[in-house]
Amino acid sequence: MFGPGYNLVTDLLVAAGRTREQASAVVARIEWDVLDWAQGTVSSTGLRFPDGTSDDYVDGWYDGSVAAKAQLAEQARVEARNGGLAVPPGPTPPDPQPVVPAPTDPGRVLGVALELFAGLVGEQPHDDEMTDAVLDAIQWLLDGPDYTATLTAFVRDRERELREMYRNYGHGTGHDRDPDGWPGPRYVLVRQPESLILAELLTRRPQALAAAWNGVLPAVLLDDTTTAWPHRT
Repeated sequence: MFGPGYNLVTDLLVAAGRTREQASAVVARIEWDVLDWAQGTVSSTGLRFPDGTSDDYVDGWYDGSVAAKAQLAEQARVEARNGGLAVPPGPTPPDPQPVVPAPTDPGRVLGVALELFAGLVGEQPHDDEMTDAVLDAIQWLLDGPDYTATLTAFVRDRERELREMYRNYGHGTGHDRDPDGWPGPRYVLVRQPESLILAELLTRRPQALAAAWNGVLPAVLLDDTTTAWPHRT
């Protein structure tokens, strides 16, 4: 912390009866706590760096934040000692950088989804371009080394509800021929093999799915699918 903000905090602490050295030590400790919170939040919530960010950049950010924390902790100890304060304990050694499993290859997921979809509704035509657009938007949600196992287990466990969804909104229903839909028939994704993936994500990770969808694909497509799949518990 530098400039007016630093001066304001230290002046307030001095006015409260601390020495200038003690005030500096307090500021250094606050800086360490803030960086520790930021690093922990990024690591624990699975927040992603922007698309296209190299692994070297990600590793550099993490290593740099660890080094900065160590420097701030040492500065806090030195300034506290100089100011006659109890020396704060050293920081807990940082946990190793979490290893986030790479998402399963979307092509493999699609192959399994096609087989499962055909098993529920038979061989049906679908829009390949729409499938590609959906998978491109949500591929980072296909987590774990083998999302196909997750999807297969979900379809097995929720087969009755999935058949009900296809019976109400799938091929051959009134929705399949609705001329007033946007920009064509409504509930179009229910008649696509990726509907199985969307139903699984709506059940397990609805907020993450909404975040991945927002601003990338038309909201009405996901809204319709959400309506068609109310079994999210």
